[in-house]
Amino acid sequence: MKFFIENQRVEKDVEWVKNQVRLHMNGATTSQMESRGINYRVNYGVAVPHLKQLACRIPVSYELAERLWFLEIRETMLLAAIIVPAEEMTVERCEEWAAKINNEDLVERTAMFLWPRLPVANQLLPVWLSAADSYLSAMACYSYGHQMKNTKVTGNVGVDELMACLKEQINPLVYRAVSFALRMYMRTSPDSIKEVEPYIEDLKNSSERYQLTMVEELRAEIDFLKEA
Repeated sequence: MKFFIENQRVEKDVEWVKNQVRLHMNGATTSQMESRGINYRVNYGVAVPHLKQLACRIPVSYELAERLWFLEIRETMLLAAIIVPAEEMTVERCEEWAAKINNEDLVERTAMFLWPRLPVANQLLPVWLSAADSYLSAMACYSYGHQMKNTKVTGNVGVDELMACLKEQINPLVYRAVSFALRMYMRTSPDSIKEVEPYIEDLKNSSERYQLTMVEELRAEIDFLKEA
């Protein structure tokens, strides 16, 4: 457990955020997430659009974002990822935050809201991409995908580097993340289709459903891009 120096202003803001979150709690959503194996210390099931609206009303400071993150409540963690000032997230702080990520919901949401926008992303993502931890590897792939989606630039990663994750990670989450990143890569650089196709051939006879799903997603993307 992380301990914080008492700050009445920050504590007041934290309590306000928690009260606002409770106003939009949805038990049905929480139950659905738990049935999929997505577990948090506390989960109010608040929809992401509500959280984005709430984020616009929250004072922006690293101190508040840090407190919200380490509450380990789904909604406060996602809000922290949205509001934290990017320039204040050092590599050390990112690693400390990432150590709290233990489910696919946080992997996917932080890859949307947090990691791609950080100045230190180019230091973090290559390390996470080859990490033994499947959450870190998946976060890197999703983050690269969102970077490409938002900037239309392939950046410092290639098809072979993305596919290399799968040599060490026999994990459906990582396969979904790689699939997303490759689809964004092909949209950004259509010439890369010829680099992806041999990997599809290697996987098309798999007996694993998640590998076949990846093949289907990539083929559908290629067909769409060729028709366009």
